[in-house]
Amino acid sequence: MNPIAIPLTEPDIGEAEIEAVTRVLRRKWLSMGEVTFEFERRFAEKMGVQHALAVTNCTAALHLAHIVAGVGPEDEVICPALTFVATANAALYTGCKVVFSDVTSPEDLTISPDDIEAKITDRTRAITVMHYAGFACDMDRIMKIAARHNLKVIEDCAHAPFAQYVSKSGERSFVGSIGDVGCFSFFANKNMTTGEGGMITTNDDETARKLRLLRAHGMTQLTYDRHRGHASTYDVSVLGYNYRMDEIRSAIGLCQLEKADEMHRRRRNVFRWYSQELKECSSITLPFANREMESATPHILAVLVKADGDSVRADLLRQGIQTSRHYQFITDFSAFRSVQPCEMSISSNQLITLPLSPFMTREQVKIICLALFESCKTSCSPQRFYKTDQAASLAASRKDVNVSTLPSA
Repeated sequence: MNPIAIPLTEPDIGEAEIEAVTRVLRRKWLSMGEVTFEFERRFAEKMGVQHALAVTNCTAALHLAHIVAGVGPEDEVICPALTFVATANAALYTGCKVVFSDVTSPEDLTISPDDIEAKITDRTRAITVMHYAGFACDMDRIMKIAARHNLKVIEDCAHAPFAQYVSKSGERSFVGSIGDVGCFSFFANKNMTTGEGGMITTNDDETARKLRLLRAHGMTQLTYDRHRGHASTYDVSVLGYNYRMDEIRSAIGLCQLEKADEMHRRRRNVFRWYSQELKECSSITLPFANREMESATPHILAVLVKADGDSVRADLLRQGIQTSRHYQFITDFSAFRSVQPCEMSISSNQLITLPLSPFMTREQVKIICLALFESCKTSCSPQRFYKTDQAASLAASRKDVNVSTLPSA
């Protein structure tokens, strides 16, 4: 097997992040404090929302979102089947039943509004959507469905920090500001990262008040308040959790926030290069290729192939190109065998996640597409593509990447 020449993803971590972490360590206050509060303030300001609360990861954000939505035993939550398992797990923590929903189409892998509406019952309490790959769901239709049935809407924005939804009227809104609560991930492979970490957003003051209590053990005064002498005691008013973010990760988050727009600009360019190379191949579908790109924040580059996906992924890895699959359907996992399966309009084995990072070059995209065409045994390899021996040359010129260290969630 060749060494990994083109990794699936690569975080943008530089000297600014190292220096920011060092400043926190020198201050010697490491748990949630002023750096975290500044991260929250600037994230909310950029999003245009009233409240942003930093939490330990997106799963924690989703768990809290379902709690404040009033979800509990005997309730149902509609959730996409094509998402990372945390989207469903966070709802299940409340004791509810998760009902899975199909994608819109092979060209649009976000949750289907038609399937959402078909699965609403008198026990449905909330709809959880996931803005897959950095492209917004059809929020006009979803919010109208929710309003008709008096349902809460929770936005899983793990793939889509600062992606925008363009309404039918042309109005632009950041995802995470449209539903009742938005949940963001700063995991190691995300567009902006703190290693682990997340953010929860809302425009409702009472929801924010509850969230602040729930993320910190239900305590009425924070440890940092007592450290500064602003309080000497506290009450525990609700059953809470330890879902706080620390100062080290918040310092990294502030640096990532500064360069988020530039990273997204580069990611959009890479997506456009893929779109140009794949558009003439009928045996490979690039979802979202017809979307308006300036509103998107491409996170992963998923394609659907007519060939056997497992074989194609293995063949690309032999050529030094790391891929993944986002995702197996949640209902395919052994832990969900007792859950009613969801009839899907695509096969998860068709899905192949190709490399996407802000550092990629057009040459790399061409090489990946040529390798993909050859692996799929398609005739979509016009003369404009590089010869296969150039892929080997690229592998020789790149630093080897340890596959075990590259996250794929």
